[in-house]
Amino acid sequence: MTAVARTLAGLLLVAAVPFGTARAGLDEGLAALQRRDYAVAVKELRPLAERGNAEAQYRIGLMYEFGRGYPVDKAQGIAWFQKSAAQGHTAAQQELGVIYTTGDGVAKDDAKAVEWFRKAAAAGNPTAQYNLGLMIAKGAGVRQDYAQALDWFRKAGTQGFTFAQFKVGVAYENGAGVAADPVLAYANYAIAARDGNAEHVAQRDAQAARLTPAQAQRGAALAAAWNVGQPLPGGGAAGAAPRAKDRCSASGQLGGERFAATHCAVALYSDQHSVAIWFNEEAITPQEAERFGMSSYADGTKGGKPRTLLTIMFCPGGGKPAASPAAVKSIDLNTNHAKSALAGVQWLLEAPKDFKVEKLAGEVKPGGALSGKITGKRDSTSFTLEFDVTLPAKDAAAGMGCGK
Repeated sequence: MTAVARTLAGLLLVAAVPFGTARAGLDEGLAALQRRDYAVAVKELRPLAERGNAEAQYRIGLMYEFGRGYPVDKAQGIAWFQKSAAQGHTAAQQELGVIYTTGDGVAKDDAKAVEWFRKAAAAGNPTAQYNLGLMIAKGAGVRQDYAQALDWFRKAGTQGFTFAQFKVGVAYENGAGVAADPVLAYANYAIAARDGNAEHVAQRDAQAARLTPAQAQRGAALAAAWNVGQPLPGGGAAGAAPRAKDRCSASGQLGGERFAATHCAVALYSDQHSVAIWFNEEAITPQEAERFGMSSYADGTKGGKPRTLLTIMFCPGGGKPAASPAAVKSIDLNTNHAKSALAGVQWLLEAPKDFKVEKLAGEVKPGGALSGKITGKRDSTSFTLEFDVTLPAKDAAAGMGCGK
C-alpha cells in the first residue's frame, strides 16, 4: 500500500472516547453513527462540538467531509478538524495530514501534511506514524531519509499496524535505511500477512521461496514469537537511550515549586542544527528516550500520573554546526511539575532578558558532543541546566527552526 492511509472507513470506526461534557450524549451520538442514523448523530454531537468537546468536533468534521448528516462541505469539515486537533485529538490531526497530502478541499501542501502527521505520530497514533514514514521515505514535504522512515514504520508496526509491518519487510529486503537481511524481511512479511491481505501473503511466500530451509525456519520462528506491543524482528532503536558517559542536571523552581532532575534524553534536528534536551526527575526508559529522540516530545504523564520534567529546544550554533554561547538567542522552554498542574509553563525565552548561556561547546551534528551550562529566571520559574551529552545518530522528525 503506497497511498496515504486514512483513519476512517466510512464513519463507523469508533475510537476510544475521552471523558468530556455530557458523556451520555457523546455515547448516543457515536452509537447513532454506528447505525447510520445521522440525524440523531447531529442532534447529539453538534451541541457538544460547539461546547468544545474534541471527539464531537472530530466526528462533526467527518460528517461534513463525507456528506453524512450534512451536505458535503470540505471547508466546514476542515474547520472542525482544526478545532479538535488544537486540543490534541490525534485522529483529527491525522485527518488534516491526509487532507493536505491529497489536496482534498485545500491547496495540496506536503509540508503542512508532515506537520500534522508529526503531531499525531509523536503522540502515538499508529496511522499517523505510518503516514509520516511514507512522507519521509518519499521526501515529500520533508528531507528524504529511509532510516528515519523505517523507524516510524517500526513504531506503527509495533502497535499492530500491518501496512507498516509490511514496509519494514520491504526495508530489510531491499536494504533501505538498514542492512539488507532476507530472514528479517521474511519475518516481518509473515507478521504483516496475519491480516490476510493478498499482497502481504504473496510477498511473504515469495520471500520464503528465496530462503534456505534453515533461514525460513529461523524467520518463521521470529514471526511466531512476535506479539503486538513488542519490537518487530530486527529491533530498531532510533535515538537510543543516553550513553553512560552522558551527564546532565537541572534544578531550580517551577512556578515556585522546587525541582531537581538528573536524568535526560536528547533529540537532534540536523536540518536546522537544533537540539532538544529533556531533563526528568525519575529515570527515563530506553523506549521513552527513543521516542523523544524521534519526536522531541516528552510526555508530562506516566502511568496516568503527572511527573516533573523540563525540556528545552534551542539552536546551539544559531543555525550553524559549531556551538557558541553568543549564538543562542532564544530557548523554547516547557515544564511540568508532579505536585502542581499550575507550575508548568510553555515559554519562548529570550537572551539576555530571560536566560544566560554560561558555557556551551561542541558540534551540532549526528553523534556530535555537546556540553554547556544555562541559567535563567522568569516570574516564579528559575533553572540551572548543565549537560555533557552525545547527540543521537539519527534525526528527530521535529525541531526548532533556527532561521538559517
